[in-house]
Amino acid sequence: MAKFYSRPVIPLLIALVSGIYLGSEFPGYLLWTAGVLCMGVGLLFISIVRQRIAWASPLLVFVAIGYLSLQPWVFPKFPSHHIIHFLNTQRWDIGGIIDNRPLVFENRQKFIIRAEHLGIRGHVQPVTGKLRVTVAGEGPLFRIGDRVFLNSRIRSIRNFNNPGGFDYKRYMAFQGVWGTVYVQANHIKLLKNPSQPVLTQILNDARDRIAHIIEGTGQGPQIGVLKALVVGDRAAILHGTREAFNRAGVGHLLAISGLHIGIVATAAFIFFQRVLANIRPLLLRAWTRKGAALLSLLPVCFYGLISGLSPSTQRAVIMISVFLMTYLFEREHDLINTFALAALLILVIFPPSLFSISFQLSFSAVLLIIYGFTCLKHKRSRKQETNQHPGFVQVKNRLVTFFFVSVLAIGGTLPLVMLYFNQISIVGILANFIIVPLVGFIVVPLGLVAVFISAFCLKCAAWCFKACEAVLTLTLKMVNLFADLPFAAVKMFTPTVFEISCYYALVWALLSMVASQQTRTTQPAGGLQTPSDNGITVNHKAAKNSRFTCISFVKCLIADGLTYFKGSNSAIHRRKAVVVVVLFVLAGDACYWLYDRFWHKDLRVTIIDVGQGNAALLQLSDGYNILIDGGGFSDNSVFDMGARVLAPFLWRKKIKTVDTLILSHPNSDHLNGLIYIAEHFNVRNVWTNNEAKDIFGYRMLMEIVANNGIQLPIFEQLPRKQIINGVEINILYPQENFLKKKSTEKWRNSNNNSLVIRISLGSISFLFPGDIMAEAERETVEISNASLRSTVLLAPHHGSKSSSTSLFLDNVDPEVVVISSGWENSFRFPHPSVLKRYRHRGYKIFRTDTHGAITFRTNGQGLSIEPFCLEVNPSVKKYE
Repeated sequence: MAKFYSRPVIPLLIALVSGIYLGSEFPGYLLWTAGVLCMGVGLLFISIVRQRIAWASPLLVFVAIGYLSLQPWVFPKFPSHHIIHFLNTQRWDIGGIIDNRPLVFENRQKFIIRAEHLGIRGHVQPVTGKLRVTVAGEGPLFRIGDRVFLNSRIRSIRNFNNPGGFDYKRYMAFQGVWGTVYVQANHIKLLKNPSQPVLTQILNDARDRIAHIIEGTGQGPQIGVLKALVVGDRAAILHGTREAFNRAGVGHLLAISGLHIGIVATAAFIFFQRVLANIRPLLLRAWTRKGAALLSLLPVCFYGLISGLSPSTQRAVIMISVFLMTYLFEREHDLINTFALAALLILVIFPPSLFSISFQLSFSAVLLIIYGFTCLKHKRSRKQETNQHPGFVQVKNRLVTFFFVSVLAIGGTLPLVMLYFNQISIVGILANFIIVPLVGFIVVPLGLVAVFISAFCLKCAAWCFKACEAVLTLTLKMVNLFADLPFAAVKMFTPTVFEISCYYALVWALLSMVASQQTRTTQPAGGLQTPSDNGITVNHKAAKNSRFTCISFVKCLIADGLTYFKGSNSAIHRRKAVVVVVLFVLAGDACYWLYDRFWHKDLRVTIIDVGQGNAALLQLSDGYNILIDGGGFSDNSVFDMGARVLAPFLWRKKIKTVDTLILSHPNSDHLNGLIYIAEHFNVRNVWTNNEAKDIFGYRMLMEIVANNGIQLPIFEQLPRKQIINGVEINILYPQENFLKKKSTEKWRNSNNNSLVIRISLGSISFLFPGDIMAEAERETVEISNASLRSTVLLAPHHGSKSSSTSLFLDNVDPEVVVISSGWENSFRFPHPSVLKRYRHRGYKIFRTDTHGAITFRTNGQGLSIEPFCLEVNPSVKKYE
């Protein structure tokens, strides 16, 4: 227990994190948690009075504190004048103050406002709360602190409700934002706020002035990167540049975080320590390191302020400041305990930081670096350098240290990068080894020097910035060189929380084994046999000369694991046992996913929630996948449905190959989501009706199909009936010669030319009619007749009143109807008359705007239905 409390912050941090996580997963139990808190405080008080060691009560207190601290974000109590009470109603005159630095994109801006008042027809009332505002079109550039007036409807924040999807609603709630507003630039008025705080005004003016100096020194992609590194403005970074940095594995350099702040702190500490070492009174009082640490806080805080103090920058400043403050203590500080203290402080200040990607990446990297060097330090300290120049040895040691830092940082963040970005960089270690010193030790310090001297000499500052740009120009060439390699980066599956836990357990066990192995006494050469802790005799020379294979390694691990469970107390055997257990567990996990992907014999159909659009994934036996339509908005630069919704959904299911993409018709709400899938997944076939459309999305899809060598059969040559892995696929509509009739029959528009596809396994069938309307429904009935009858119908044209005619429904005669439409969409789909028609016929109705994604499973006889959002109707979990 004494050893447990040698690092007392760690158990308290674990308890706080546990409480925050429980508060996120099970919100609302305030009275119960308050009772637990009171009980913990009472037990702690009793332990203090009786002078006994308290170990359980402090943990109980911190768990309760963590739970309660998160409730204002996940279970808030809104006052009557909060903006959440005015969502999804009429249009309002809205007044507020911009609360964050606006994000500037091509032809649009995004920012958050603190709402001050709402008005309608001359009646104005004060309100509180934050709104996310999107301004479309060319207009004035907004700044933090500006007061704005606009007229718009306030919409609630919604998620795309798919398994494993990003929880955008919670993400905005952690920022205190509960509504969104969309407005054209000519419908928003700007009034500069004269009462802005003096310090905020000074910082904003300084940042604008520095950005203006940087922009005046030249042109090119290096300008946007330099602005991001110095003032934290990433809006000017080109999309291609951002992608190149990500593929090269150095994308973290574009966002000011712990790395940048840490480099500034290190450079400042070394500089001030050497300066203070020349001051004799400080040297005699051993205050050089303490003074250097205190003075280093100045450039750290200055860099944080001038870069805009984004949430990630704030956390980095706090973390580095805690590390620097530890030098004020006389005894040598424990890095792991200091690390835990920094994390504890950040979470106490802002509990939702736990769910921030930057927080998780920063602390996972730092933790593994600290723990890794703790495990490796004994081995490195035993190595003696002989017959080598001291300067050479010093440089070599620093390079080796930097290499291990890069390896450990990448290893510490690897599963989280896979979780959030689904991409790993193969060249990341080498790229970081070259790029990080250029950016971190040259560009950032020189940029800060330029910022400092800009107050005295603008020309000198411009020269410094030009020097930074020269280094960045070389850096960008190297980044592009790495990124252009065909093997630079690979897309990866999304790991589960269980798999991530196994990974970190395995890394901990392996590093601990290295540390334990190094503490053993080195045996003399000659093949001496020494007994191990468990009584097994080991011939070291034979073991050294034996050929190492994976099989022999696993056998040794199994033997050591069995020995441990028989009663060995050796630490290294305990670690090996953990390795054996984790490997066996991961093998079981792999078998589960192999069954889920390839060995299952049923048919699985998921109608994906893509808002106002259609997308359906069909998973056949033996791992054959079909994606029918992909949803999408009219402009992929605003929101890419394929990248943001479909790809994460597929990666979560461990799918990287889509055997067939089916495009029912070339409208953006069916087409645009397929573009990303065709480009980044292994797609073998694309089926369309070959009706071309002169829009950017269709041209892009056809270009990707041609460049990637994807098969695109001519519609007339597509078999009307195919059987793939036991599943029958029928193309029922349109006729082969529909394009010839299009010029004379005006009703044959893009919607009415949609592919109508029927999928069946045994007695269960699914009908996908695209966006056909009444005329096409009539012709489909005439052509197909009895072939239309299906168990499940995806409502044609999202349930519009121009579709779902009685003739069509009589012939399909479904038991279940699924409507894929956006929540409160501008088309008002599904139409009330269509819903009434469905209910009158007794169909079971599911809607993606209320139920989220709907998954069907069938073995050809029974049918089960699992909607993602069970809270809509808790009784609906399985329908057979």
